[in-house]
Amino acid sequence: MNRPRVWLIAALVAATAIATATTANAAPPADPEHARLAAMVGTWDVEMTFWFRPGGPGLLTKGTSTIRPLFDGLFVEEKIEGVLNGTPFTTLAWTGFNTSTHQYEATRIATTNTSRIAETGSYDATTKQFELKADYPIGADTWHQRTVIGPISANAMIASSYLSFGTVPEWKGVEIKYTRKKT
Repeated sequence: MNRPRVWLIAALVAATAIATATTANAAPPADPEHARLAAMVGTWDVEMTFWFRPGGPGLLTKGTSTIRPLFDGLFVEEKIEGVLNGTPFTTLAWTGFNTSTHQYEATRIATTNTSRIAETGSYDATTKQFELKADYPIGADTWHQRTVIGPISANAMIASSYLSFGTVPEWKGVEIKYTRKKT
């Protein structure tokens, strides 16, 4: 009775070891879409400005962004940590390029609310910017978010998220200025 169980466990361990060895030796994707994500990998000082309503005052805060590759460069994970109004916050995002749809896809969550934001979009080679869009519920409203990410250089980039809901016109809700930390 125990012999089949032992064989099953041994087979699972062997399959996992083979899969891990195969994945560990895989080369990162060489296409330009994944190379754009790889260029963002690193540790960054971030300066963030939040506008909680159209025409309202901006609230400036600083933090750290750590962007690391996942699954041999198929995705990147970003973790932003900072303090907003005296309260620590963390934002996590996972971004990849879907080779089937030819779109970038990102999922974002944060300690500041219970919403998950799933964005999709593309890279414009002319403007050298990513533009991702999302629609998600908050309360009784559907919010629309448009995020524009523009690399300025190998050591700087800027990300801006524009928000709107209901009849409220779009406004810049967040701007994040990234400066790569010196190693």
